[in-house]
Amino acid sequence: MKRFVIMIVAVVAVSVLWMGGWFYIAGQVRGEILYLAQADGITQPRLVCDRLDVGGAPFSFSPRCTDAQITSGDMTIELAAITGTALFYTPTHIQLFATGPAKITDAFTGATQEVRWSNMHASLRLDNAMIERFSALADDLVYADMLIGETIIGTATHGEFHLLDATPADAPPGTGTVFDAYATLEDVTSQDNDIANGSLVIDARLSGLPDPALWGDPQVLGFWQALGGELVLRGIEASADGLSLTAQGAANLTDAGLVNGNLDIASQGVADRIAALVGDPSVAQIVLGSPGEDGVSRQTLRVNDGTVVVGIIPVASLPPLF
Repeated sequence: MKRFVIMIVAVVAVSVLWMGGWFYIAGQVRGEILYLAQADGITQPRLVCDRLDVGGAPFSFSPRCTDAQITSGDMTIELAAITGTALFYTPTHIQLFATGPAKITDAFTGATQEVRWSNMHASLRLDNAMIERFSALADDLVYADMLIGETIIGTATHGEFHLLDATPADAPPGTGTVFDAYATLEDVTSQDNDIANGSLVIDARLSGLPDPALWGDPQVLGFWQALGGELVLRGIEASADGLSLTAQGAANLTDAGLVNGNLDIASQGVADRIAALVGDPSVAQIVLGSPGEDGVSRQTLRVNDGTVVVGIIPVASLPPLF
């Protein structure tokens, strides 16, 4: 009998301690989210919730931000709800869910767009407060201009984005983080641009990235350059009915914020579309080159200290990025 009583007391004590720990961590989670509402929306994105709840007891933490508004610079994104879930024993693995539509407003230009989907969820893994992996998936995507009525710009049946920490284990300090990035879109359509059965695959590597806490800072490109940052586009593959384009290259920034880089492009059918849009075939030939005997246009673009060069001819000038 005595052992039974001791066991009950132990179970009750553990339960009380567990729930005490849950309420403490839930309070910390709530506090961190509320702290984001105090950001200036410039150096750090601001997240404001019309209502914030933290549930999931006793085995998980599930914050829910209803009528969320995210502000970064001139851009404001409004969402019906953002929900997150992390298990008590794996708090560094967070599942995220977004309830749309997302209304995107640009205060500078006055543009208003809307993104809709049938299912959007994401997964975030952290390692010592650094991103180890981030993945986002969405189905039945619709992108529309909402400034005057509704104009559907494009749709896709499925989209994915993945960001993976690829920093070498022996990387010296002060060189930033390396991330591999992958993105895909499937069954893309756009009536205005005469695109059907389209697909897009992007494979890139970003090196020299600063701490994620600085990613929203207006000077983030300066931090990236100081860490020797480089964007390597390992491949873009885009295709649709009658269209195809592949590209690869690399880019970085000078101390003055000017772009240095190169881009090799091969395309078929794209030059004609560009010529029709701008009304000048020469522009498309400069950017994409002239078709060869196989019908494929090839071109190499180089950027030297912000000057875009085709062959030996400078064709454009890019402003400093910071």
